[in-house]
Amino acid sequence: MLKQIAWVFIPLMVNLSPVSVIEPPDPVISNLQVSPSSGPVGTTYTLSLRITSLGEIVPLLHQMREGKEAIDVSLRDDGLGEDAKKGDGIYTGHIGVPLTAAKQIHRFEVFVQDKTGRKSNVLEYRFTVVEGVGI
Repeated sequence: MLKQIAWVFIPLMVNLSPVSVIEPPDPVISNLQVSPSSGPVGTTYTLSLRITSLGEIVPLLHQMREGKEAIDVSLRDDGLGEDAKKGDGIYTGHIGVPLTAAKQIHRFEVFVQDKTGRKSNVLEYRFTVVEGVGI
């Protein structure tokens, strides 16, 4: 004797909406340049980077050296000094190598924030402190 099997399809309601939306960082930093990339203690070097933002940024570059020491660098986009062109989105700042810096390669992570406190993406650079005394 053959039994008939009845198939019953129950539609499933699947919610495909995202649980959370991951927004890209704003502001965004890119094109980080360091010049020179090495020097003795006392050397002043220049950092420049592009900043794009929907809001107004705080012209301050936050750095973390080796994940331990926070160092802030004032930035400018006014066409003066090392900053080539006013208002072009390329910000420039200067930092000096402290007299107590160890002669080695130092790793820095950098970011900026907008006026509302939103943090940018993080970029990394290295600076090598070499033997001698800078100007």
